[in-house]
Amino acid sequence: MKEYFYKKEYKYMYLSIFFYNFANALIETFGTVMLYKAGLPIYVILLIYGIRFLITGLITPLFVTISNKIGIAKCILISNLFSIINSYFMLNSESLYTNIIIFIVTMGLMGLSNPSSDSLSSKYVKTEHRGKFNSLYYISKILGTVLASLLVAWGVISNNRIILFSVIAVFFILQYIMILRIDYKPKSQSVKASIKYLFHTKSRYKIIYILRANHIIERLFIPMYLYIILQDFKTFSLVIVVSLIFQVTTVTLIGKYTDKNIKKANNLVSIIRIFITTIYLFTKNKMLISINKTVGDNLEKVYETSIQTSIQNMIKKAKEDNDLLSTVGQMSLCFTEVIVLTILSMITVFINENIFYVIFILSIISTIMIDFEISKRNKSEIYNSAPPRNFHIFK
Repeated sequence: MKEYFYKKEYKYMYLSIFFYNFANALIETFGTVMLYKAGLPIYVILLIYGIRFLITGLITPLFVTISNKIGIAKCILISNLFSIINSYFMLNSESLYTNIIIFIVTMGLMGLSNPSSDSLSSKYVKTEHRGKFNSLYYISKILGTVLASLLVAWGVISNNRIILFSVIAVFFILQYIMILRIDYKPKSQSVKASIKYLFHTKSRYKIIYILRANHIIERLFIPMYLYIILQDFKTFSLVIVVSLIFQVTTVTLIGKYTDKNIKKANNLVSIIRIFITTIYLFTKNKMLISINKTVGDNLEKVYETSIQTSIQNMIKKAKEDNDLLSTVGQMSLCFTEVIVLTILSMITVFINENIFYVIFILSIISTIMIDFEISKRNKSEIYNSAPPRNFHIFK
């Protein structure tokens, strides 16, 4: 395993994602629940996230221009400052509507650092290390979220919000310091080039990003679904923490397996993911949903490790600029989320909590289609790399 630690770039990326996920757990893991606890109806929360992703999608292409001038680290610093502002208002704002406006604007402006993870990985991580690197990367991510979830649950339940906010702010700054140690200025193309590539170029990795939108939406709204079922914040927090702790083992295994056989790894986790999501469609038993949430969280990180490895390999092998492709991928994801969330919000007005069934079905469809796209890519690579069958060597 030492080869996954000997490079300083790997170490700083592990630390940076740990610090970021620790700081971001309030927004990422508890965001929809906090809004629901504040009294917002589900359709409004869906719409809020839709507007947030619209701003994120519009801001993301600035990454290729701004990082070119000031570096990736300062893009992350600017993004994290908006995250700190957002965290403060989530914890301290008395006005619900002020909180909503701040949430939408600051979360949207955080999109400036959206492509940074794929950009850094494409630059520093060797292809033969990518599966295990992503495993260790997600383990760092999980550990940060586990510890932060304990802190957030304690801070919200005991009302120690000043301490909670202070720790969150410090960890956002620490993430910037880690990235600063491996900072670089991409020689990326302009915003115009990103938009042109987004709308006029066909690519398999872009399709995968678009399909991933339904997975992101499911991940954001399953905590709220669990909270609605349990109707108890303490129990909800306990389930979240337990489910995160178990993820470390499964993510470790899939990284090793992915490097050996990425096709079989994708097929395996896709089948398991479909099965887990399907369970949500057929039960409302509190215990079963809690267990399924725990298992599902384990699988989600495993699935992300496998799929992210495939996406990063596509970006690494592409002829185009890697930073441009990372930016376009995130833009594709964000704009798809806007469309899907807006439609879901309108449907929710009529079916209310049953909207979760629609979210789960869309997630299952996306899982099937992503696995199909990756399988086609793998077959294409095997075919293109195979030597011609009928050839002669002339002396």
